[in-house]
Amino acid sequence: MDISYCTLKSNKITIPQRIILLSDLHNEPYEGIVNAVANKTPDIIAVVGDIVERHKRLYSRSLGFLRSLSKIAPTYFSYGNHEVKFNVLSESDIENTGAILLNNDYKMHGEILIGGHTPFSNFSWLDEFENENEFKLLLCHQPEYYKNYLKHRDLDLILSGHAHGGQCRPFGIPLYAPGQGIFPRYTSGLYDGKLIVGRGLSDARVVPRLFNPIEVVVIDVKPK
Repeated sequence: MDISYCTLKSNKITIPQRIILLSDLHNEPYEGIVNAVANKTPDIIAVVGDIVERHKRLYSRSLGFLRSLSKIAPTYFSYGNHEVKFNVLSESDIENTGAILLNNDYKMHGEILIGGHTPFSNFSWLDEFENENEFKLLLCHQPEYYKNYLKHRDLDLILSGHAHGGQCRPFGIPLYAPGQGIFPRYTSGLYDGKLIVGRGLSDARVVPRLFNPIEVVVIDVKPK
């Protein structure tokens, strides 16, 4: 497991915030991940979907994962495509873990406004979100939405997963990602100073991950 770090600065905040990005658990064991998160003392934990595994119809660890994270820091969860297509977690199930569900809406957290976009839905709700003056953090599972729908919006930070780092990364080159095809553009790291894509927490593909460890992303947002 890799722990990756990114530092951003903004004139919209006065108190430094540490945000941890997690994605794509796919119902795998999570104890080591939770311990790693706790050791980084986050202010906010952002889980950007696919905690269930729809292909194998597995979800037994999903709520325990959110519950464990919620004991560490305020945890915000937005749906991934697996939750949409394998709809086994009710809103009350998620909220009972202590996590805050963001389903095409947003909540205020201190100086940061946090929104969550649900896959396969339209982006009209973002018009209102975009017009707010606070630091705007959007959780959006699928990074392929970025180029056509998000890049030119007034958003301060967008967090995504879904691409699994490109699955195989020989010499650091991602080979394939769902929604982006071969040699995908958005798979890992920071893009345009506003999109961060995490490589995810599991190996849920027919082709195993190669040269591509699972990843916890630590993001420090500091006053400018």
